[in-house]
Amino acid sequence: MRKLVDYMFTSLDGYIADSEGSLDWVPDDGELTGFAIEYFGSCEGIVFGRKNYLAFAEYWDGMDRDDPANPLHEVEFARVFERMARIVVTTTLDRVDDPRAILITDDVPAALQDLKRQPGRDLLLIGGPDLRSTLTRAGLIDLHRLLVVPVVLGRGVPLFGDLDGQLRLRLLGTPRVFEDRVVMLDYEPQ
Repeated sequence: MRKLVDYMFTSLDGYIADSEGSLDWVPDDGELTGFAIEYFGSCEGIVFGRKNYLAFAEYWDGMDRDDPANPLHEVEFARVFERMARIVVTTTLDRVDDPRAILITDDVPAALQDLKRQPGRDLLLIGGPDLRSTLTRAGLIDLHRLLVVPVVLGRGVPLFGDLDGQLRLRLLGTPRVFEDRVVMLDYEPQ
């Protein structure tokens, strides 16, 4: 059975984007991208909300891989992304012009549970707080892999949306500390 891994950068104070939705506080370096190339390449696909899917697809699928101005590590990530399945959770799109995309428009927990039961490699969640909260409440996230950036934003988009009650997690470990002091933390739900 596949696992669903929540993969997200977060600030020390628990935000995944600043108050304008920007991620310019997340380091953009070869080491983090090199890790992402390896890790994403080991997974079957990515579960997205609509906004994140559209942003990822526009940037990574739209990248000119032959343009020498594009950093090599970004071109390599674009090639990895190109091969991945894209599971798009949305209530506003009725179709996506992407042969790698699977559109989920209703009964998200049941649809994702079916995908998790299929043979294959793990799926990554690159979603916003509402999708993360929905999947957390449904007990579908097997691992929260948080990349904690040493910055305090003060306000912004929270890691979790409207969770009611506490979420108890058990720290599995800190598999990596990157040169820019980003710390990877692996948690499993209790």
